Order: sequence, then C-alpha cells, then structure tokens
Amino acid sequence: MGPKRYTPTPCAITDIPIVDAVVISHSHYDHLSHPTVLALKEKHPNAWFYVGLGLKKWFLDCGITNVVEMDWWNDVELALSPKTGEKSITPSDASSHPETSNPTEEIKARISCLPCQHTSARSPFDHATTLWCSWAVESGGKSVWFGGDTGYRTVPLVPEGVDDYGEEYKDLPTCPAFKQIGELRGPFDLGLIPIGAYGLCSFPFFFSKKLEKKLY
Repeated sequence: MGPKRYTPTPCAITDIPIVDAVVISHSHYDHLSHPTVLALKEKHPNAWFYVGLGLKKWFLDCGITNVVEMDWWNDVELALSPKTGEKSITPSDASSHPETSNPTEEIKARISCLPCQHTSARSPFDHATTLWCSWAVESGGKSVWFGGDTGYRTVPLVPEGVDDYGEEYKDLPTCPAFKQIGELRGPFDLGLIPIGAYGLCSFPFFFSKKLEKKLY
C-alpha cells in the first residue's frame, strides 16, 4: 500500500558498510520507506533509529526495538566503542560538545531533534499525528544539520503561472526555526537542505502547493 517509487535508489543498503544511527525526518512515504527500514534492520541489526514523537510505535510494529523517540529540542548522546561495537545512549546537555581525541577511545556524538516547517501522514486519516523534524549531529568538533522535508516560509495557493515570490508575496514571513536552530545548535559545518519545486500531492487537502519552492 502507498505510493510507488519512480526513480531507483542511488545505492543499495548492502552497499553501505556500516550504519550506526538513522534519523527519520517524518512519516511521508518518500522519507520513511517500510522495505528500506526492514533492509537496514536486516543488514545493520545494531543500528539505532531516532524518530519524532509518535513514530516509535510504527518501528515497534516493524519488529525494531532500537528506536529513540524525541521531541523538538531534545538531545541525546550516542557513544560508540570501536573495540567492542557497543553503543550507549544518554540524555545530552545542549551546551556540551562531544569530542574524541583518540580513535581507540569511545566515539561520542550529540544527536539533536530540531524543528522544521512541514507536516506528516501515511494515509488520509493520520495527518499531523506524528512529529516532523530536522536533525543535527555533532561529533569530534564537527557538526551537520539535516533539514528533513522543510519549507522556508508558507505561501498561499496561487493560480497556475503566478509567481509566489512575486511582488505581491515577497514580504511573507519566513519560518523562525531556521534562525533559532542556528543560534541554539549551530554553527554547522555541513547543511543537508532540501530544495525543490512541487505541485499538489496525492492528498491536496493538507499539502500546500510549492511549499518547498526556493528555500533560500
């Protein structure tokens, strides 16, 4: 059940040698693929999945118990042992900065669940019942931000051919979460940011046209 894939994956799960952690931005099918999650579980049984509020049950139903459910602005510390392969997860202080000076010591990473402008659903009946997120990971003095499926601002549904960045719409407010994320969890060395232009999706009653057009 659900939408079908139009393009092949860039690589197979079997091509990825090691997976320690997986962050899930939201429940839409193009960001949470059931067969992909099961393939990850089979190939990397010790990987941990980090998900937004409400999504843990979906993973438990898939037989995956290595799952951490988080709210916006929650942080956890993931510690990996290169010698034993063991992992431990503990709450983290946002002011701490994980560092690893010796590659034989524990590798520590702070994983942060952060806001984004989007929504969630896997059917017409569960709109916005689970949390949508962006994510930050900091380790060894470096940090990366993954924007998930986020918009930069909200625009009205405009007629075909009308530019929603035209003069009439140029002063619409932007999502404040971007500035807040930069101030409270940045700066970042790498940003994984979605950029696209989309029309109406399968469920137009809760998707906005071109929600993610021209993020910057």
